Amino acid sequence: MGKIWNRLREPSTWAGLSALGILFGVPEAAVGAVGQIVGGVAALGAIVLAERK
Repeated sequence: MGKIWNRLREPSTWAGLSALGILFGVPEAAVGAVGQIVGGVAALGAIVLAERK
């Protein structure tokens, strides 16, 4: 699970997933919306979660 999580945090993974989505016919607006939602969730997590000591 840790490897998958680390991979999902890489920008190149998101670029690849976006390219695959567009290749298979997902509208660009939907791909962009998903990216914005994921970014928003990550931002909320950064606010709520405490840093490790």
